[in-house]
Amino acid sequence: MSDLLTSMKRASQRFAGAVADTGAKTMLKTDVVFLERDIKARKQAFGIEIYDILQSNSTATTTASATISASEIQTAYEECQADIQQLENKVNSKRGEMEAIDRSSGVGGVGGSGVNSGGMDDAETPGIPSTP
Repeated sequence: MSDLLTSMKRASQRFAGAVADTGAKTMLKTDVVFLERDIKARKQAFGIEIYDILQSNSTATTTASATISASEIQTAYEECQADIQQLENKVNSKRGEMEAIDRSSGVGGVGGSGVNSGGMDDAETPGIPSTP
């Protein structure tokens, strides 16, 4: 009887761990989606900023205004690049956390449904010990 209870407890703990890991990965995936949306929005804002710079300098055709325009564009690009790099670092961090969860739960990360992939055998159902 003791073995039955121990087996049930162990199986339910593995199942609870798998559910917690799946929840954490889902939260991280959501974070990645929002960060990627922010990257896209920053690139779009950069395009609008560059268009405005070029539009304001389109009436003046002197070499001095072209130089000013080029330096404004370069400054805008460097600011945008720094913002995007910061966001991409966050995305990479989140993906690293997802990989760590996969490694800790023994899941390869490909094709795992998360329900029965927490290191359990197919014959082992949480809460129901396998029969000898």
